[in-house]
Amino acid sequence: AQLSETDAALLSVSQRFLPQFGLLCIVAIIAGIRMSEEILSDNDLGEEEFNNGVREITILVLMSLILYAGSYVFLSLFKRLDIEEEFLPNCWDDQIVYKTSFFLCAFSMAVSVGAALLLPISTISNEILHKYPSSWYIKWLNASLIHGIWNLIFVLSNLSLFVCLPFAYLFCESEGLQFFGNKKGLLARAKETIVTLILFSLIILGMMYIIAALLDRDKDSIERILNVYSYLPFLYSCVSFLGVLMLLICTPIGFARLFTIVGDLVIKPTFMRNLEEEFYQAKFEEDSLRHKLNVHMQQLQLPIDSQSIPLSPLRNTTGNRLKNGQLMSYYQRNLSAISDKRENLAHACNARVWTRILGYPLIMISLLLLTSISLICVVNNVGQIIAGFRSLPLGQNTVDLGMTSLSALGVLGVVIEVLQIGYLFLTSLVGLYTIPLIRRIRPEIGKTSLTHLILNCGLFVVLSSALPLLCKILGISNFDLLGSFSEVKWLGNLYIILFYNAVFAVSASLCLFNKFTARVRQEIFRRLSLYFSTFIERKGLSVVTTPVTAVAYGSLKTE
Repeated sequence: AQLSETDAALLSVSQRFLPQFGLLCIVAIIAGIRMSEEILSDNDLGEEEFNNGVREITILVLMSLILYAGSYVFLSLFKRLDIEEEFLPNCWDDQIVYKTSFFLCAFSMAVSVGAALLLPISTISNEILHKYPSSWYIKWLNASLIHGIWNLIFVLSNLSLFVCLPFAYLFCESEGLQFFGNKKGLLARAKETIVTLILFSLIILGMMYIIAALLDRDKDSIERILNVYSYLPFLYSCVSFLGVLMLLICTPIGFARLFTIVGDLVIKPTFMRNLEEEFYQAKFEEDSLRHKLNVHMQQLQLPIDSQSIPLSPLRNTTGNRLKNGQLMSYYQRNLSAISDKRENLAHACNARVWTRILGYPLIMISLLLLTSISLICVVNNVGQIIAGFRSLPLGQNTVDLGMTSLSALGVLGVVIEVLQIGYLFLTSLVGLYTIPLIRRIRPEIGKTSLTHLILNCGLFVVLSSALPLLCKILGISNFDLLGSFSEVKWLGNLYIILFYNAVFAVSASLCLFNKFTARVRQEIFRRLSLYFSTFIERKGLSVVTTPVTAVAYGSLKTE
């Protein structure tokens, strides 16, 4: 088709002021608009399905590349430096092993992010299609694309959890099998990893068959053993149940822990404080401690006879004497604490007035509102399920996007729902790394080893793949589960759903109650203990002084 005068003028302007890539983009946009305005004469359904399939594949590939690039950059911030990494010597084979394992970690991280974004993307897409059903700009957004995303995330989650991450960990730890020829080398390590992974897969499949046979005795047969694909939904059902249990433990803990973290990071209001005076006081204390530390280090370098001995022994904050060798660590520990205090005060002094006055209350109120909304949704969900107004969170195979809005509040309700989903995922991560056992592998910027990255990626995949189930169980989202996510059988058990909602509501309420009343309870306990201790002391003194008084009175009477 020939371009009109307006299009030709636009192209001439773009040739002068835009680079070649911008010119190609404009031509593509013009051609797309032209094609969208034309009515196709040939209504070939096969061609239309082919075009839709190519468009969906293109969108999925672009989204995957964006997620993978973001995950790779994110993990690069946490991984240990090359000179400090134990799995990266100067050997070329070890470098290939390290890079391959790191690429698999980035792939698994991208899959976990995609799983966490399933419900937000679906709810936002439904609201957009409901608001603009006949817009040409969103013709690519349809139910087939959303179904494809759910199915792809389901397959990739299982692939990451049972293939990619175990392969990455075993590939790092491998040394090469002796009965495969060469003892060392890249090929020998790959063979060892594959053999170990096959044995691990056989163990997992055997355990799944035993559990399935115990739960459903009518379907245990030889055909079921040979049909490996039938294990995948049941395997995901077990993994999702484990992930939902982890979320049940981590999310209430994260509710309380997040208030503490935000309280430490955000600048609190300073109505009755003089920040400049506190800053200079902390600075003087820091200078004094640094001077004492330098003097002590100089004394350690002198001979023993010329060292000055302090007249009184130094004591720490608890009143205990400092033994030999503890003075240096005592000074360094206090210097680090006072330096952090001085930096925080300097940051508070440089902050704006409205940030110091309104920042902390607004953030705390926002967290409290999100937590309260989550608990209200749980209570409402339980009431509707018991009354029969809401069915159990079983998914559907077909969902018509854009037919109705998922929230009575419209766009505002969708925004609140997306914020709640993000808040639940954030609190679950915070609560996860509050657990003492998992706290040991918490990633640190520039200090995390490759094995710890693999373990953290595995935890992310488990939690993110169980997040849609959590939101559906608690009634936070009204969007139905799609694809293989809807085939989880235990979602149809009424007692499990009600028990999960009750435990979640009670545990979250107790964690928040414990958080906000901890200081009050400590003060009450301190005053009660002080009262009883003084009461016992007075009673003991009265018992002791009574015989003495009686003896003295008797002696006076005798005289």
